[in-house]
Amino acid sequence: MMRPAVVWFGEALPRREWEFATQAAGAAELFLVIGTSALVQPAASLPMIAKQSGARLIEVNPEPTSITRFADLAIQGKAAEIFGALGGASASEDRVRSELHRV
Repeated sequence: MMRPAVVWFGEALPRREWEFATQAAGAAELFLVIGTSALVQPAASLPMIAKQSGARLIEVNPEPTSITRFADLAIQGKAAEIFGALGGASASEDRVRSELHRV
């Protein structure tokens, strides 16, 4: 049997990959948080590392999370619908485009 390339619940993240992720978050100018509960640590701390380092934070999620209040822009909705709207041309999609442009 082959093990998939995933980290199972309760397992530690690989050290090298985690260090890379924290460095990248700290260097980011813009950090997108898409479809998360923002509960699973340590990964849930990455948006705050980015924000504390000066990044703009955009959250796209169906429900508010603990990150929402820190986001420069929080768009509530399903990611597939929100990002699908970026390529469309309907009037209802203009809100998403204008909010992203403002950030």
